[in-house]
Amino acid sequence: MIEKRKHIRVTIKSIAEVILPEGDFDQAYVGGISRGGLEMYTGKEMKRETPVKITLHFLLEGQEVTEAVQGAVKWSASFKNAFVSGIEFSSVLSAEANPNLVRCIEQAELFYK
Repeated sequence: MIEKRKHIRVTIKSIAEVILPEGDFDQAYVGGISRGGLEMYTGKEMKRETPVKITLHFLLEGQEVTEAVQGAVKWSASFKNAFVSGIEFSSVLSAEANPNLVRCIEQAELFYK
């Protein structure tokens, strides 16, 4: 299988609030994240290409941190009694726009090198 990822995906302990274009809201659990996107588990199926606004709540050095990202659904599939979806960020995460999230990812990337 050919690896299509442009960025290393790492595990993150995060709860996310997902807002869809109609204003619908869902809570999600994030399984993996990279500088280009994330994988999340939700109670609702998400349609491909749907734009989303996501607020991530995660731990960084023992403190809860919150940062917002935007993107679009690239894929979605049923998983037991839930759904798993892949989100591609609107732009690659940068230290300027998402300093805490990038720092969290950088710390996790050290284990994958």
